[in-house]
Amino acid sequence: MKIAFTSDVYWPRINGVTVSTNIFLNELTKLGHNLRLWAPSYPEPEDTKGLHHADPRVARLKSWGLFFSKEDRLVSPFQRGRFFRELSAFSPDLIHAQVEFTTSLMAHSWANKNKVPVVQTCHTYFEQYVHYYLPLLPEKLGRSWARKLTYSLFRHADAIISPTVPMKAVLQSYGLNCPIEVIPTGIQEEDFKGTSKEDEHLHSRWILQFPQLRGRKILLFVGRVGQEKNLDFLLEVVEKIQSQVPQATLVVAGNGPYLDEFKAKIKQRNLDNLVLCLGYVDRKELRHLYTLADVFTFASKTETQGLVTVEAMMCRTPAVAIGLMGTKEVMNGDNGGFMVNDDVEEFSAAVVKLLTNTALYQAKSEEAYAWAQNWTASKMALRIEQLYRQTIDQYKNRTV
Repeated sequence: MKIAFTSDVYWPRINGVTVSTNIFLNELTKLGHNLRLWAPSYPEPEDTKGLHHADPRVARLKSWGLFFSKEDRLVSPFQRGRFFRELSAFSPDLIHAQVEFTTSLMAHSWANKNKVPVVQTCHTYFEQYVHYYLPLLPEKLGRSWARKLTYSLFRHADAIISPTVPMKAVLQSYGLNCPIEVIPTGIQEEDFKGTSKEDEHLHSRWILQFPQLRGRKILLFVGRVGQEKNLDFLLEVVEKIQSQVPQATLVVAGNGPYLDEFKAKIKQRNLDNLVLCLGYVDRKELRHLYTLADVFTFASKTETQGLVTVEAMMCRTPAVAIGLMGTKEVMNGDNGGFMVNDDVEEFSAAVVKLLTNTALYQAKSEEAYAWAQNWTASKMALRIEQLYRQTIDQYKNRTV
């Protein structure tokens, strides 16, 4: 099949949408399909310069910055003519929109004229995010607007991919009645193999670079550093467990708009010796960091997927996470760690239990690795391939 991907987010912008888009671009290519992605151009930040090489499958469209989110871009509507010409030249069997804004709207317009079906993935629970991006908008009004916006952006899709069952229920509650298939992204196994916890503790470049980590019990967070990730909660956790696990250290890997404020809070609470912010970490280095960590700690309550939890598990690092939305689906109980309520006491107790009980830790470590095998990208790509074929067939039957 010839599949056109569209997205308003891609490298060097680092988030779950970028990772998911890249994974399926690669996995579907491995299955023999011809893929092309249209994504925005970026002024490349210094800390990622040269790390994301040109991909002949990716066409960059001129874009504008957003005043309320300096990390993000919006493809210029003046790129519409070029976009349409390139889509026509590629002549896809199906379009898969990864983000529902400019590129998706233009893709729907082209698809409608050229009788091509469109699949859309819902990566973001906008109702839970809108107050972070538009803090001056009353929360109730913001949620109502986000629900209506989501409905309007997805209502013309021929099929929708939801990464989890809870997110599917949310979309259905908005009144969307096209087929909604639950297909998580999954992770690429080869990205997280080839290292062991023993080797990392002895030879890790992270310990060489940050010698203060030697001998510490590392609680790791990986992801975008935004308010929605609930990182202040993890500061409370690392404080609380000091009396029982005095060698515990929180390591935060990622960049984002909340990073400066988060660092200021670390100083205000005199936690400089207990929290280390690494900033951007290249994905090639993540497996070493995940493996070095003792526990993956994830307090976000708005995830549509929570793939980082599975990535940690693939490296035999058990997770403690708040069991809401995508995280609830990924862990499905205490698989690969402990899924807890939104409560600092309960979260902290689960972390302490793992760090002070060697037999339990070893059992959870192996359980985490086994559980992660259910979430491989190769398996998920086969499910997407099947959905594409079904959508194309159903579209042809409707338009005959």
